[in-house]
Amino acid sequence: MTFPHRPVHTVLTLLLVWAWCSHAVADDKTRTNRRDGARMVLVPAGQFLMGSTPEDVGPQFTETGLPVDWKKYTDDEAPRHARSIDAFYMYRYEVTNSQYHKFTTATGHRTPPHWKGPKYLKGRADHPVVEVTWDDATAYCRWAGTSLPSEAQWEYAARGAAKKDAQGKLKPSPAFPWGNNWDRTLCNNSSYHFGSDLLSAKAWTKWYEGKQKVNYPLTTKVGSFPRSRSPFGIDDMAGNAWEWCLDYQLPYQTDTLPTKSTLRSRRGGSWANVALHLRSADRQGAPAGNLNLYTGFRCVMPADKPRTSGPVDVQQAGDRFVNFVLKEIKNATKRLPGITRAANRAADRIVHLDGNLLSAGDQSFSLEPVWRAGGIAFSRQYTPEGSAAGFKKLDSPEDKVPYYRTKGFVEHFTVKKATANDVVLLGFENETEELKHAIPLARELLTAKALVIFFGSAKAAARLQKDVGPNRNLMTITHTVPDGGVLSVKGWPKKICSGRSIANRLYLWAFEAELIGAFLRRDRMPGILLSVTYESPQIFNQPLLNKYKFVPAFNITPVQEGKLGRTYLGHIDQIVGRILDGQRHKFRKAASWLAEAARKKRTSYALLIHGLDPENLPGDPGLFKVFSEGNAYYPQLDKLIQPDDVALFVGYNWYPRRLARTVDKGKARQILCFTLVDQAPPNPALYGEVGELYHPTSFDQLPQGDNRIYIDLRFAQYNAVLKIPGFPVPALETSSFAEDVVYWHLVADTVELLGKKK
Repeated sequence: MTFPHRPVHTVLTLLLVWAWCSHAVADDKTRTNRRDGARMVLVPAGQFLMGSTPEDVGPQFTETGLPVDWKKYTDDEAPRHARSIDAFYMYRYEVTNSQYHKFTTATGHRTPPHWKGPKYLKGRADHPVVEVTWDDATAYCRWAGTSLPSEAQWEYAARGAAKKDAQGKLKPSPAFPWGNNWDRTLCNNSSYHFGSDLLSAKAWTKWYEGKQKVNYPLTTKVGSFPRSRSPFGIDDMAGNAWEWCLDYQLPYQTDTLPTKSTLRSRRGGSWANVALHLRSADRQGAPAGNLNLYTGFRCVMPADKPRTSGPVDVQQAGDRFVNFVLKEIKNATKRLPGITRAANRAADRIVHLDGNLLSAGDQSFSLEPVWRAGGIAFSRQYTPEGSAAGFKKLDSPEDKVPYYRTKGFVEHFTVKKATANDVVLLGFENETEELKHAIPLARELLTAKALVIFFGSAKAAARLQKDVGPNRNLMTITHTVPDGGVLSVKGWPKKICSGRSIANRLYLWAFEAELIGAFLRRDRMPGILLSVTYESPQIFNQPLLNKYKFVPAFNITPVQEGKLGRTYLGHIDQIVGRILDGQRHKFRKAASWLAEAARKKRTSYALLIHGLDPENLPGDPGLFKVFSEGNAYYPQLDKLIQPDDVALFVGYNWYPRRLARTVDKGKARQILCFTLVDQAPPNPALYGEVGELYHPTSFDQLPQGDNRIYIDLRFAQYNAVLKIPGFPVPALETSSFAEDVVYWHLVADTVELLGKKK
């Protein structure tokens, strides 16, 4: 063969371009995890039918020769239901012994018992790791920057996307990763080792108890059965090792509460199983702490490139609000020296003069440090007679509210007079309220010679200082966020999305972080709301709240000025920046529902539990009828919700079962925003009329439908993130930032859609 005459450098250039393009195409479909070197395969977005029906199972049992009476073990695969899956990356192979060894070496985590020491069995480096619990697998995933797959992700990756029939309906995907025909030689399973299909429990037991038992586990090198590769190019989705999934193994499409004995799901079967468990729809749960020689795992990652730092890529109007928040976080970080100075002065009064830490202003601001999870336990609200900051009355009956919203709590945490020893944090999330009440409150407090620390805009601070005159007891922590909205949207007459609440809170919580550091430098350990349970931390810690300002601590480690503030703001930056990863399409779909409701004159309800009341707040366009509750108790919705209305629930880290059922009953749409958790509590808390709180680890566990959208707020599941030296639990609130970002993002996206139609 001859080639046309060309200069050598031209040919080399073409070859390099071809190689680069090929590499780029390959990189679009694969990724390598830098932490453990695992190769990941892109699983594209698509739809499939999850689970099975008796009509599906019948041919599968005929094909495999399994006993008919074993069909009862497939009951948990029903109902078969359509699922839409977002794109994600999945490890091509199960996590191997050598990869797991890197993890245990780096972290000191325990090794599988059958290793009999720090190293895996000789010759098994590339075999899947087994004898790991769900908790072990989850710990590995955290170390590797990944997660376990949900059941829906796993089954979709094993079976492939569904094809459609002539009428456009989805058809069931194949029973096995390679197709519908069973072949024991295509994967690592018990019949493969036995030499023929094991078709009875007696035959299987005889094999399992045979001579080969001394060689268990009978795993094989990952990827040893290429003919069984799934439609997306993923190996060993049938056999070799069971694979832990993220979910509790609950009935499909239900909100059944997990209990202490609820099992974690496993998929794919193992070297010790027969054809029944090698089917892609098969489910077999096990306790999270179960250790056996059959179970391993593989990992997944979002398809979207996770944000590491800097602003997010603007694709929708709401993205600009996220960037506004990220910019304010950066500004707050730059202003930490001034915040620290204020914290040091406050700590001196509280420590040396036994002063109180009070907060004043409008309700949203003044209550922040009092009842937010992880805050300073001895904070109290300054509410003088006739003050506008009175405690908001809830719609719930008195016996249906959590402790921190009860009359007793309010009375204990309300102070009507300030003294010269006290420190008062003064701020307003609503600039209209600020204009009315900031100067009178400041005058009153300064007359009492309290130390007043004002949080607000530089303009408002200048106005305050001009009115009260020079006063050593007045300090200001300011931002430059303008009054009114912070976003202009084409086609909409006014600016939208208030930024005041976010900005004021950022500086408030950065101040609290620095105040904690100031206490530590003065050999004091502050009383912090313990946020280690899902129950109301106030309920859990009444003795701490009522008796202690500072708690006993030994060998307290002083921290440098600015350190805790930077750490806390860094956590908030990560949380806010991650909310959009893989969820932009959900925001757009939710906004389209809200815009459609506005055009059709239907009602959109905002059901909020973080305390922010956006109605009449400058920058709010008035899209919602707002209910703001402390415990998501919305009985009035039973009579209000109508078909084609939209209910937006923005909550904490639990699924509002009663509320969701109410919206379904009213044949309306719902947008449910809350944080998924790694693990649900062993004993779910009781929360007023809401009942037992349901803390999902995956949206797959919850009822699905065309009328639902789930959005993960992605804040710390315990609501607190700041690790304090010498203190056993994290401190300082995180949820309110995520909740407000989601709320205003949806407002901006909806206004953008409405503006385009004008």
